[in-house]
Amino acid sequence: MKKLLTMFVGIMLAGMITPPLVLAQDADYEVKGVVVDKAGMPILGATVIEKGTTNGVSTGIDGDYAIRVASPQSVIEVSYVGYKTVSLVASSTLLAHLTLEEDAMGIDDVVVIGYGTVKKNDMTGSVVAIKAEELNRGAVVSAQEMLKGKVPGVHIIPGDGGPGSSSTIRIRGMASFNASNDPLIVIDGVPIASDGGKGMANPLETINPNDIESFTVLKDASAAAIYGSRASNGVILITTKKGKGNTPRVSYNGSVSVQTNSDELPVMSPGEFRNYVEQVFPAGTTTGDKVHAMMGDKNTNWQDLIFRTAISHDHNVSVLGNINDRMPYRASVGYTGQQGTLETSKYERGTLDLSLSPNFFDKHLTVNLNAKGVVTSQRYADGGVVGSAAFFNPTIDPYWRNEDGSIDYTTTNGYWNYGSGRGDEFTPNTLLGAGPLSKLYDRDNTARAKRFIGNAQIDYKVHGFEALRFNLNLGMDISSAKTYDGVNPGSFQAYTDTEARGWGQYSWTTNFRRNHLLEFYANFNKEWGIHHLDVMAGYSWQHFYSSDHTVTYFNETHEQKGEDSRYPFDRKEYYLLSFYGRINYSLASKYLFTFTLRDDASSRFSKDTRWGLFPSAAFAWNIAQEDFLKDVRAISALKLRLGAGQTGQQDIGDGYYYAYLARYSMSTDVYKQYNMGNAGYSFYLTPSAYDPNIKWETTTTYNVGLDFGFLDGRINGSVDWYLRQTDDLLNEVITPMGSNFGNKVMTNIGSMENRGVEFNVNFIPVQTKDWNLQIGFNGTFQHTEITKLNNTEDPDYAISTGGISKGTGNLLQRHMVGHAPYTFYCFQQVYDENGHPIQNALVDRDKDGKITQADRYMTDKSPNPDFFYGLSVKLTWKKWDFGFNGHGSVGNWVFNDFASANSTSNLDLNAGNLPNFAKVVEKTGFTKANSGEQWYSDMFLEDASFFRMDDINLGYTFDKIGNWKGSLRLAFGVQNVFVITDYSGIDPEIPGVNGIDGSMWPRPRTYSLRLNVNF
Repeated sequence: MKKLLTMFVGIMLAGMITPPLVLAQDADYEVKGVVVDKAGMPILGATVIEKGTTNGVSTGIDGDYAIRVASPQSVIEVSYVGYKTVSLVASSTLLAHLTLEEDAMGIDDVVVIGYGTVKKNDMTGSVVAIKAEELNRGAVVSAQEMLKGKVPGVHIIPGDGGPGSSSTIRIRGMASFNASNDPLIVIDGVPIASDGGKGMANPLETINPNDIESFTVLKDASAAAIYGSRASNGVILITTKKGKGNTPRVSYNGSVSVQTNSDELPVMSPGEFRNYVEQVFPAGTTTGDKVHAMMGDKNTNWQDLIFRTAISHDHNVSVLGNINDRMPYRASVGYTGQQGTLETSKYERGTLDLSLSPNFFDKHLTVNLNAKGVVTSQRYADGGVVGSAAFFNPTIDPYWRNEDGSIDYTTTNGYWNYGSGRGDEFTPNTLLGAGPLSKLYDRDNTARAKRFIGNAQIDYKVHGFEALRFNLNLGMDISSAKTYDGVNPGSFQAYTDTEARGWGQYSWTTNFRRNHLLEFYANFNKEWGIHHLDVMAGYSWQHFYSSDHTVTYFNETHEQKGEDSRYPFDRKEYYLLSFYGRINYSLASKYLFTFTLRDDASSRFSKDTRWGLFPSAAFAWNIAQEDFLKDVRAISALKLRLGAGQTGQQDIGDGYYYAYLARYSMSTDVYKQYNMGNAGYSFYLTPSAYDPNIKWETTTTYNVGLDFGFLDGRINGSVDWYLRQTDDLLNEVITPMGSNFGNKVMTNIGSMENRGVEFNVNFIPVQTKDWNLQIGFNGTFQHTEITKLNNTEDPDYAISTGGISKGTGNLLQRHMVGHAPYTFYCFQQVYDENGHPIQNALVDRDKDGKITQADRYMTDKSPNPDFFYGLSVKLTWKKWDFGFNGHGSVGNWVFNDFASANSTSNLDLNAGNLPNFAKVVEKTGFTKANSGEQWYSDMFLEDASFFRMDDINLGYTFDKIGNWKGSLRLAFGVQNVFVITDYSGIDPEIPGVNGIDGSMWPRPRTYSLRLNVNF
């Protein structure tokens, strides 16, 4: 980091002492003025330019500017991100004190798209661009939180309550089974790898939210197809903040947060447990006497012991400016320290962001240099301890005690566990596993990761032929991680280790990921009267490399266990090559045409199937520009969009880098090793299943959209209908015996369809000098269905998935033709005349007189919502701002596996423990031995529709503090405020995609105090 800062300062000093290359123009008329917003606040960094020339300046910290132009008739254009551009003749008196109005339609007129920008009015595809503003947001740690509920068609399922946990992002639904369903994320022109190794699993945590200027989401094929092979699941473009303004500007953004556990698993309190035991297992009976003998005299809430009030803080300092009006620069340093609500868990992140954009030769040559570095340090707490603590015996002491009441640290480090004996003579009960406190404090699982994302983008506008420009982009994404995972000597876990009893083992795992990028394109952009032509053609090369290595050691001697685990297959790589082109043509800004073609090659496929051709086309009609609507002041925007196109998919994970090759794997089975002396040596003996004809998975998308704006944009929005059809699904299927080297093979079989309607509407019902109220609402109706699953016409063929906690290998869901992915496959519950469920009474659907797996049925219920939505409200009054954000869904179903697995009070006392009971047993009344089929009962399948208030924020801006010309904003916020739902579990949003709710780590409620200072 010190070297990077030294280099950056050196470049800035060189820019300051180098004479300007831009020649002064003839100018004999001076214009001076101030640029402010509607509240009268000065706008720093607004661009003031003499239209048609490169003569321009930026406003200073007081919004002031001075520019010399050719004549009083010259046109001066004033623009700033998020505000409407104003053009006035130089002699206009309005320029002395110019007020810019916010652009209610979204961000600036120019929107970042793949390989360039486009005027918002000229877009033909389904593209949503939003600003990453500070107002109306809570203490955001990861960038995905800024998108949640903001963009129609984008469904974000947050992770669990762990610090640094990653969200699941789906754009217009799921399109694949075994290939990735994650969107492509591009940061400042660099497509980043989704896998950064342990400690960097969430690609969006690599960038500090304070450094983000805007997001652009490309959803339909017309918009996303320019990225071809990587765009099947949509594209999220992130643009970071850049330097601007002639006066250096320093900013600080910081927050302090307190997190509390929002809920606990519903189990009995110690008092409730004792009363229930008395009722169900009375003393004097054989079982009752055993139960009472195992009860203690303590009142222990194990969930209180494992959870805590967590403190987090976040800081970011940035400096930006523009040296000699030809070298914009920005640098920022950030730090995040976050405790988890589960004891021992924590997350730390340090970020560095540098950008430098010098221009040369009268601004014909621009070089954009971007460097982003992040270091994360994380200690993981075992999330399984949540369920373990909930059901641990609430009547026993959580610690081993000496006779004097002090803690006996000689036995499993003082933490109570099931077993016999004390001290070195302790014998663990291996059937029950470690106790909650041992799981937390006696296991050390930490990861430290580093990642660098950088690129140099060189853009040259040809002298004398400025309509033609060339762009070269050289980028890299490199990450490394090292993970320690071990147990403490003397712990319960160490005493269960048969190789190192009482001492235990630990392992070091190293991950390395490298992604190199080279892209070059030429762009021709020219207007002739009413004609506008924008043609782009380019080439892309990307190389991905990864390696993983694990070594295990014994705690006592620190000697390595066994041979080095590094094999050649620990190193993997693949390449992507692409040729692409795009034509944008508009006629009188009314009729807009876009055609895109991309030819992709992936080294994951053989030479015969390596290349995939993906075209797209779109048409848009700016109806509001027609003569019959041009003078209708009530209609400010009206545009019809039509689009169709294809994208490809080849991302089938680490295990299938060479799925088309016949290959052998190392024989790790002892029966397939060659013994020499006392050692066994492995050979490449085991052939792997392969398909030499595996090829691209293809998604075809059709889109019809309408953009609208009324009353000068105070009511605006869009509505889109889409159809996505994915064919040749990359799918792992069972092979007939003897037909391949393995019982499963990755191949192209199956089809899936997504269709939906998405919309967003924004209102500005109040807009005065002091008051401004903005309301935004977006929603998506969505349906996903499997249309083909294998090469036969068998209507009953299905792929089972979705494991539950009870039993081994028990699967609850199916992928099946005519149904949504992850459809629940259950037994139908039988109820008595009072509506109470009868244990082990399930509907005999095949009428054979007994309950078997054949009596299960496809419920037509899945975790996929029928409708999901987001709501945002922002109110400002003078210097006060208030707002809230929420999101929700309708028609998503969750299987309450927690209730299913714990719905009976039946006890297996032979295991030697007395567990707590879930409160659901009082509701079900189940006491008989569970036959197993009850675990799959549809009584545990619940409608998990919900609305979550994500955050509520209140802030005040101080802009006049003595003679200080800066500004300060102080804000208070609450996140995860409440959830409205009928779901009986602790949270209706289940991490991941299968909607099976075990004992998840509850998401915390966060109270934050934030400070933003602009110097």
